[in-house]
Amino acid sequence: MRKILAIAWKDLRSTLRNRPALVMMLVAPLGLAALLGFAFGGSGGFDIAATKVVVANLDRGGAEAGQNAGAAIQKILTSKDLSDVLDTKTATSADAARKAVDNGSAEVAVIIPADFTSVVYGSDPAATSQVELYENPTAEIGGSIAEGIVGQVLADFNGARAAAAGAVALRDSGGPSASTVAARAAETFTHAGGVSAGLQVTQRSPKVGKSGTDVSVTGSILAGMMIFFMFFGAANVARTILTEDRDGTMPRLFTTPTGHGTIIAGKFVAVFLTVLVQAVVLLIAGRLIFSIHWGRIDVVILLTVVAAGVAGGLALLVISFAKTPAQAGAIGSGVYLVLALLGGNFTGTAQTGTTYAFIQRFTPNGWLLHGWDTAMRGGGVADIRWQALVPLGFAVAFFFFAVLKMRRRFA
Repeated sequence: MRKILAIAWKDLRSTLRNRPALVMMLVAPLGLAALLGFAFGGSGGFDIAATKVVVANLDRGGAEAGQNAGAAIQKILTSKDLSDVLDTKTATSADAARKAVDNGSAEVAVIIPADFTSVVYGSDPAATSQVELYENPTAEIGGSIAEGIVGQVLADFNGARAAAAGAVALRDSGGPSASTVAARAAETFTHAGGVSAGLQVTQRSPKVGKSGTDVSVTGSILAGMMIFFMFFGAANVARTILTEDRDGTMPRLFTTPTGHGTIIAGKFVAVFLTVLVQAVVLLIAGRLIFSIHWGRIDVVILLTVVAAGVAGGLALLVISFAKTPAQAGAIGSGVYLVLALLGGNFTGTAQTGTTYAFIQRFTPNGWLLHGWDTAMRGGGVADIRWQALVPLGFAVAFFFFAVLKMRRRFA
């Protein structure tokens, strides 16, 4: 252990003297996060993609043939006139609709209850029913669009119910004048509330942990930038292996009684501690400068440690295949950029769906980003167990194959 720490301390001191590397590790991610955060949070114009909506019409219908008020809502949401703003599909159950939102394949689920038609066409003016909107909390614009459309339909239904109730009042009163009926309807359904509140939209969002806290744009982007630049920070330290190999000190070190595993472990500890400190500085800076709430301390510690392990293992693996520091820089940059594009580092912790969400699962940084999203929403350790375990498995595999490759190289 003493030898491992001695090797690590030597590399750490060398890193601390490298000012350009420190700027790249600390200043660059903060600057990019701030610029991108301001850009996404600014007032510039942008195109809005069609909101992905899934409709579950559970309405049992009315007594008369073809009487189904829920089908009317479904028809409006799936109409061609709204295809530019709504991409609507159907689901057979409420659970299936909510699951589509949970896994990212839809942004909003519209769930029409079984008693909807019976309330709309029923004779009881006090009966109530609720159409549920189950929304991804990050889809604020899409949720507002869906809520506005459904709300307008319900307003029309409520107006029809008020008219029907007025007709019933006219019949029961023995046929008063139209002005009397209008006044009675206005008093009953406008001033007193009546059935105007009988049909409502109720909104629900998937909750993570206990708080379900919203995530700021800058926090989302800084999480992605932090992981991305941890890869480069780890590469800067790991590159000392090639520098020492070029200068002849590494081969001489391998001729000493110190085992290959001890030497490589010392290098890994140096890389691990460097990116760990880098992450801590960025987390503190994000909190102080941008007021980012990263989440519970135990979750933050777990994700930070796992991310440092992934960055360290990947850096050693890349170095094991390179022959010179320049070659390591070229190979590493390509690998890290591809991983960042596939894992979603440039979009931060934004929820994604369909094919892209599937691709993210094949990258350690993709899992980590979803872990940070869960953490910033108030999730606990149990909520990020897979977002921590899967990247940890990547880290172990990276380190294992790096050790095998370096043992053969320096045998």
